Amino acid sequence: MKNRKAPYIILVILAIITIYFIATNSQATIKKELRDFALEDTASIDKIFLVDKENNTILLERTATNWKLNNDYIARQDLVNILLKTMARIKVKEPVANSARENIIKNLAVKSTKVEIYQYGKLSKVFYVGGPTQDSYGTYMILENSSTPFVMEIPGFRGYLSPRFSTYAIEWKAQIVFAIPKEEITQVIVENNQIKGASFRIQQNKQQLELYSWPDNINIEVFDTIKVKRFLMEFQNKNFNKFIEDVPQEWQDSIKSSVPIYSITVSTQQGSITQAKAFSKPGWGNLDFLGNPMDTDQDNFFLLINDVDLVYAQYYTFDPLFVDLKSFIKE
Repeated sequence: MKNRKAPYIILVILAIITIYFIATNSQATIKKELRDFALEDTASIDKIFLVDKENNTILLERTATNWKLNNDYIARQDLVNILLKTMARIKVKEPVANSARENIIKNLAVKSTKVEIYQYGKLSKVFYVGGPTQDSYGTYMILENSSTPFVMEIPGFRGYLSPRFSTYAIEWKAQIVFAIPKEEITQVIVENNQIKGASFRIQQNKQQLELYSWPDNINIEVFDTIKVKRFLMEFQNKNFNKFIEDVPQEWQDSIKSSVPIYSITVSTQQGSITQAKAFSKPGWGNLDFLGNPMDTDQDNFFLLINDVDLVYAQYYTFDPLFVDLKSFIKE
């Protein structure tokens, strides 16, 4: 008996092949220069510029040691890596349907982020990133000087890509306060505004250490050099918790203008100066172990970096820097 299902199986196979051919051919008929978004050689990318329709801008520039943000900050390396991987792996999922093309182009003109990519110091690619598709599994994009928008994706990633091209600087800033090797430090001044006579200054010149009281600047001739060296090593890695976004601006201004509990200023061989001022944080409903409201937060405090960024930081992280002059004096 002949297999009656065989003709149907053949028809199904032919239909699959036809659909595949049509899909593949539709991609092939689109000029490569109209859908050429990806940049596989991300190691050659040295600058990325993002700007949205509200004129929020992000400038990321590669340096010998890290990526800089807007000329003034260290950028979050994890987010830069994600962006570079996105640029390397991004692919066309499908062209925008003819029936929707006009609306998508209008939407991109009104709300999108312009992306400029530079390689070896020269502009190499410009495209615009729009919003997500209706199912949130694709992202509308269009190359500059093109009239053909596409739905873009990263194979294997379920989601849309717009957040990776954020133009909000606060999201790109690294949460670094101090990242200074001990050998690069020339001077540290720690001002303790709670205890008189506790402030000090450390001077380092070619591994030679000097200790002074502060602000009277009296030389301390005998001190524990091992403890001073350990103290200087603490500046290699000090990060804050998060940026302050939940405190009204008038409160932030009041905090900045108040007297800090500690002020730490670090100078380096390269001539850079970083200053961090610590302020007590109110308890704001926190309870002690007896269930009583606390006047001040015992775990977190406000930190003002270079008189610009007010952030949350933890005592656990910074307590090794909040020391007194007497901690270095030999008994």
